[in-house]
Amino acid sequence: MDRERTLFVGLLFLFPTISGCLGVSLDDEDVLSDSLNISPSVLTAADFQMVDFTAEKPMSVFVPYLVVNPTSGYIQNGTVLDFSSNWDSISIDILVPPNNEKAIFLVGELGRNNWPLRATNESWDEWILRGATNQGSNNSNAAIRYSDNSTFLSTRPQQMNTTGVGYVEVPVSRPFRDDLTVEQGTKHSVGLVDGYSVLEEMIKFTDEDTGYNDRWGPFSPNDPAYEDALSYIASKFMSYGLDAEIHRYRDSSSPYAVNVCGYKTGTLFPDEWLVLGAHLDVAEPGGSIGSGTRIGAHDNTAGVVMSMFVAQALAQLDHRRTMVVCFWSNEENGYDGVDRWIDNIPPGVTITNYLNIDSAGVNYPGDYTLVVDIIPETDNEINEQIEMVGLTEWIGSTNNDIAEVLRNGREMYYNESEGYAAMKDHSHKHPNTISVHESQRGRSDYIRFADRLGVVSLDFGAITGGYDCYHELCDTVDEMIAWMGTDNATGTENLVASFDMICWWQFSLFLYLDERPVYDGS
Repeated sequence: MDRERTLFVGLLFLFPTISGCLGVSLDDEDVLSDSLNISPSVLTAADFQMVDFTAEKPMSVFVPYLVVNPTSGYIQNGTVLDFSSNWDSISIDILVPPNNEKAIFLVGELGRNNWPLRATNESWDEWILRGATNQGSNNSNAAIRYSDNSTFLSTRPQQMNTTGVGYVEVPVSRPFRDDLTVEQGTKHSVGLVDGYSVLEEMIKFTDEDTGYNDRWGPFSPNDPAYEDALSYIASKFMSYGLDAEIHRYRDSSSPYAVNVCGYKTGTLFPDEWLVLGAHLDVAEPGGSIGSGTRIGAHDNTAGVVMSMFVAQALAQLDHRRTMVVCFWSNEENGYDGVDRWIDNIPPGVTITNYLNIDSAGVNYPGDYTLVVDIIPETDNEINEQIEMVGLTEWIGSTNNDIAEVLRNGREMYYNESEGYAAMKDHSHKHPNTISVHESQRGRSDYIRFADRLGVVSLDFGAITGGYDCYHELCDTVDEMIAWMGTDNATGTENLVASFDMICWWQFSLFLYLDERPVYDGS
């Protein structure tokens, strides 16, 4: 079996934690589906909301979305609701997909223990259209209920045979700002995180008069632009309720390393740290690639600002593990910032996973590929990190209608005539592609977590070498907007949509990994 086929089969059963159980006839399932009432009749996207389920008959309902467990206060990755008598009602706090038009809930007989599920790069609509609700699954993707003595059952992925299920579709609508047009990005302007707010902060952060440009890094103990950026970000972290720290490593090798980090201590596993990050420095004049930049909008102001908004949203929630968000110095000069932080991890602390953003934004839904690298990988013939690949695809295709886009990206990545080099080259347009894959080509701070700590790490990035303004003075927000224009949308509209998608992806990944980290499978 070739690598692509192996990956496809493996991903059928490696997806996020959810829940499930065994079968009834299709007729019975249809009756059960018709007997489930869900209110409100149109769900609100991009924020948690209370949803009321009322069952006219005994049944079980599988909820494949992030939910709040009222006992612990933690977010869990789906649940099974049991309705033991006629007209039972249950209310649950759910985060439905931010950028999909419907939510799907599966229905089965009371006490059902396993549920068939879609593939990680398949939409629920595609799954339903191919008859999977009737057929169930044959030794492939399913989920089983798992009791942990909390209010709502949690679930675990499982490869197994299942029978068919019923389902209920509920429309989803996302609020938007009425002072903006579609062309300005209003479709992604409201929510726990939203792409338009990222764009607004990008413009502020890179303003010629009041922004934080020329932050080439702390080459001396007091680089004014870099110091100003550190202070600004630390104040933001404190406003989110995080413990903000500026870490100065005066004994580090040249250049001098300084990072800014925000911390929120986990209440169940405080010594297990789940880390988000991006590099704060921009390419200085005289570097090895390009002539240097002042603003670095694409590389890497976008990564910093997106991570700031994700941190702000996550800070509002309770977590099992300690949340850490760090912006690193010296990425452009050999990872000295992240290396010194790793050197100083407190005794007894372990890092569970690391999520990075570097040079993202100019990608899908524009004409270029969003590249999602997952490391470590040691052998091209072995799918060491298939669990993280599957989880990441599942979350992406849950949050956004991108199942086909993910399949396009997989096909491109494993096509020897194009592959990784083509995706990273802006001189070739590859519309409608997102590639989530294991990689041996890590080239940002996340490689240090993988190489030094053996931590499964992920990076949201895009093409670099073919981007005309890579490490150049022209790397501005306006330039990003210009690159993102397509025949059916303005550059601003697409850039806002891109920011929104990546923010929600990182936000959701954190919540899944807080419940159940993914460890190195190599």
